[in-house]
Amino acid sequence: MLIALIGVLLLGLAAAIVSMFVKWERTGREHLAPLVLLGMLVVEATLYADPNTLPRGLFHPGSGSTQLRLPEIYITFALVARLIARGRPTRIGLPAGLWLAFAAWMAVGAVEGKLYGNQFSLVTYQAKDILYIVGAYALAAGVPIRKYIDSGDLLKLGTLCVVCASVLDVMTLSHVSVNTTVPLLPLLAFGGIGAETAALFLAIAAVCFLVRVASGPVQFRHVLALIPVVGAVLLADQRAVLVNLAVIVLVVVVGVAIGPRRGIARQLYVSLGQVVLTLMAVVAIILVIVVVPAAVDRQPPQIPLSSSYESLFHNQGKAESAQDRLDLASSAEKLIPQHLIIGWGLGIDILFYEAGTRMVQQNPTVHNIVLDLWLRLGLIGLALFVAALGASVAGGLRVWWRHPDRVTATLALVLLGVVAGLFATGLLEPLLDEYRFATLFGVSLGLLRSCVIAMGDRPGQPGWSVVVTASKFAATRTWSGPAEVRPVSAPPQ
Repeated sequence: MLIALIGVLLLGLAAAIVSMFVKWERTGREHLAPLVLLGMLVVEATLYADPNTLPRGLFHPGSGSTQLRLPEIYITFALVARLIARGRPTRIGLPAGLWLAFAAWMAVGAVEGKLYGNQFSLVTYQAKDILYIVGAYALAAGVPIRKYIDSGDLLKLGTLCVVCASVLDVMTLSHVSVNTTVPLLPLLAFGGIGAETAALFLAIAAVCFLVRVASGPVQFRHVLALIPVVGAVLLADQRAVLVNLAVIVLVVVVGVAIGPRRGIARQLYVSLGQVVLTLMAVVAIILVIVVVPAAVDRQPPQIPLSSSYESLFHNQGKAESAQDRLDLASSAEKLIPQHLIIGWGLGIDILFYEAGTRMVQQNPTVHNIVLDLWLRLGLIGLALFVAALGASVAGGLRVWWRHPDRVTATLALVLLGVVAGLFATGLLEPLLDEYRFATLFGVSLGLLRSCVIAMGDRPGQPGWSVVVTASKFAATRTWSGPAEVRPVSAPPQ
């Protein structure tokens, strides 16, 4: 009786959540679905730095061996609501079709992993990438890109990241952590900064800052807001996150340098006074961080990041970790030729020699996205992933180069940087096995696709594309210059 009552309550809760998503879709607020998804990840990553030690509660529902995460539940409900509100899509472009084919091959890989006798829990866990990457891609791509910008909700998400980064920076530098046993929200070592936490802050802050730069004059507070985000990247004590930061900066700088003259290079309205104020603020923050604690403790001043530098580049643990990655790659390279075309399926475990324990261990990931895909899905899966990613990147480059709207073009550029940074991270970290990384990757690709849709699927001048919604709504035509949705009777501009 109790189990039946709990089931009814859960079904009622699910229906209420789906109804909320349907209401967003039908009232022109569909952009909230992917933004709230990112905001939920930001809050979760702020409270729980390590996703592998996430305690049961609001962000980790389920019981027993059930491994559920909020993003997979959220994405499923949001996609169901979109189908209810809009009906099935009448057409999809080439990149979306390639990502759909990749998702289908991942489903084949799940079946193959089961047939090969791979651990079933690992098979189902890795199969969730279909939702994290392709589901999040579909959720974000189905919204006109200007809705994210014009609503102001994207910048609000950036503000949330800055606030969370500031809190974690202060707690990390002060060596403060919080542990609680509050029902539904237990905290375990709250106050640390994980790799996914820093990557989320960095990606969202970079997108918001570049959009703000392309929209008009840069104010002092906008530059100041970057300090806690960059601080979180440095305090995360992870080389992969530093690589992520370097790749994003490199892509944006190169894009601005070689891009069209109407790009953001002509929008950098920064006065000498703003530069001076920013430098003064940085000096003041450094003094507060370095001098004040030393004066209180009556000790010589300590540079906070000096220990991080030592642990990043002169640490035995880091050296052993790098050797473990090399051993994992070597073991994977021996397994790949045995099932070169179709792979071993999802859930394959790899035997390797771990330098730290000096023992042979098992690991389900190679810490290299290319080798992971090749090992699990074979050449077919790897080729589908490369083709889908290449089509997405090519579309983003076209938007940056040709889109008449400077803000949309700039957003495409920084999203290219985010995607490239995450891919670089995936060469060092298990991106496919970390749901925060995978979801951020999917949403970023979806936003990039939305930028492409705003210009039209084909290269050339903007045009009209027909989008048929649910039967109770009138058909609409979407102008793919500036991304607007106009009634059928409205003439093209």
